Amino acid sequence: MQNTIRDMARYIKNIIPPNIPETYTLKAMFEHVSGEENIRNGILAFRDLLYLVCDRLIADGSLYDKPVKNTKNNVSHPSLPVSYPFLNNVKSILFNIGYHGELIENGGGILLDDLKLLTSVIGADGGKMKAKISNPKLIEALRFLTCCGIYFDGIDLDARTLDMSKATSLKISYPDNPVMLTGLKVMAIAQKDLYTKGNHDILLRCDYRVLKDEDTEVISILKDFVAPLPAVVQDFALKLHQRYLDAGLTCIVDVFYLGIRFIYSHKNKEIWTFSAAHESGYRILIKAQNTHIYSDVIETFPLPLQEKISRGYGCNKKLFGEPCQKGCHGFSFPLDDSIIDISQDIEVWLDKEVSCLQRKKHLSN
Repeated sequence: MQNTIRDMARYIKNIIPPNIPETYTLKAMFEHVSGEENIRNGILAFRDLLYLVCDRLIADGSLYDKPVKNTKNNVSHPSLPVSYPFLNNVKSILFNIGYHGELIENGGGILLDDLKLLTSVIGADGGKMKAKISNPKLIEALRFLTCCGIYFDGIDLDARTLDMSKATSLKISYPDNPVMLTGLKVMAIAQKDLYTKGNHDILLRCDYRVLKDEDTEVISILKDFVAPLPAVVQDFALKLHQRYLDAGLTCIVDVFYLGIRFIYSHKNKEIWTFSAAHESGYRILIKAQNTHIYSDVIETFPLPLQEKISRGYGCNKKLFGEPCQKGCHGFSFPLDDSIIDISQDIEVWLDKEVSCLQRKKHLSN
């Protein structure tokens, strides 16, 4: 079943950091934009704007859902530009305003001297895509942003079409909280200039962490990641994280488009992962490849878990031409209340898998 723009908006709202600190040191590259305190306040205001955008899409998503071609592939590997073009247009326009616009009136407005700059479609890395936002779609997205409290002076949004040749400049304001424009400016710069592989869509996620002059501890990012989950599941995830860092595993955070992963590895070999994606939700993925060595332990697990392990994981070649079922991701379990029933079994299972890998490494040395 094709997910709706409402589903995507709910997901994005969940992955926007809920606990942005009021004090942190910024990279020197932002000194020219504004003072640190003003930028930090702007980031909080921009985060709140993103929440508002999500809330409006959740409430009125049916107005903006578009029929999607090639549904099977989009369900398997959906992308924002293809599956949710309206949302991608909104994101692109916000980026174009922030990146190309000039803060004016002591940060109370943004001046964009060329309306055509709004029409660039922006990818997950902040780069321009070949496509352009058409005139009708531009009007639609600007009207939506007006409903979110952003004002555009120099353009008639009641008109059926926009005459790009006559619009010489555009002033953007946000009367509800003008400092938001400073936050938008900084996050747009970060999206373009601080993008790295494994950290997509910085702007849409309001990933303020890339602005900081110091690295953010993984545990802090994980706490934000699990914040939407039930408290007991949050406790399980944080406990598992610490347990296997103590056991010598490494953890890296990877954001591919809007999918987020915390990958736990032994000597660069992935063992298990916390994962979130809008099409599959929050999950724990286990890539255990040594179950045959400790089959006696697996026999002590609940029967449904035993049966799942016995089926193994991977992509069935007979699925070629059908929607990808992500079998290569490993044994997959939802991160919800159901995981608590087998939480102790998962710990025992992972302990055994890690022990096998450590033993193999010792023997090879």
